[in-house]
Amino acid sequence: MVVSLRLRDAINDLRAVITFFTVIPIGGSHDVSSALKSSWFAVIIVPPITGLLPGLLGFYLRDVVHSDLLIASVSYAAVLMLTGLNHIDGFADVIDALMVRGSIEDRIRVLKDPHRGSASIAMVVLLIIIAVSASTNLVSVLWQSLFAAEIVSKASCCLCGLVGREPGYKGLGWLLTRYSKENGHLVITSTVVGFVIIYLLLGTMGVVASLITLVLCLLLFMVIQRVLGGAVGDLYGFTLEVSRALILVILVILMPLLIT
Repeated sequence: MVVSLRLRDAINDLRAVITFFTVIPIGGSHDVSSALKSSWFAVIIVPPITGLLPGLLGFYLRDVVHSDLLIASVSYAAVLMLTGLNHIDGFADVIDALMVRGSIEDRIRVLKDPHRGSASIAMVVLLIIIAVSASTNLVSVLWQSLFAAEIVSKASCCLCGLVGREPGYKGLGWLLTRYSKENGHLVITSTVVGFVIIYLLLGTMGVVASLITLVLCLLLFMVIQRVLGGAVGDLYGFTLEVSRALILVILVILMPLLIT
């Protein structure tokens, strides 16, 4: 009976994580707290949905489409659609807040404002252009690259929780930071498993690109959280988006050394 209850709880947590990080309608309670408590699961179970599926779409498009740019654009659009555009919304909010020269309170007020400034719109477009441009140069290993990029994206989010400072209000960022610290050993374990998968996909250089991305994103996260007064929820969304685009760029740089 106890084993059955634990298995049911684990399945519910898994469904909550998928529901939170994707738009896949698998039912469940939509319990945000359960999703954030088990966010370390996302490093392993979300990338096959948000990275592998769009990558395979691009792989099969190569048989009918002869434009690398179009293949990369469609594939990356699929990535964004499967995440529900929620993370890129957080990216835009952080950009708007960083444009404010006032106090932390002023930045948080802008962060929560649903309206978008011209700077955030421009940066969202630029981020997507960078990611698509990088993907265009990775078409020969597109599904591997997008799969790996999603692993790194989720790992960056969870690892940032380990260095995050709880913000002054109990929102999503507060919960994710608290749960990441409580489950630090699981975050590390899932990240290691993710790196093993990346090694199988892209070899040593894939792992090197992932490590470089994680270090840069951790440093960026720590700098921005000081400006925002803590690890707010939108900052995690910012990290998810930036880390994905960044590793794609680094993979392009290391492309001559990648396993093909």
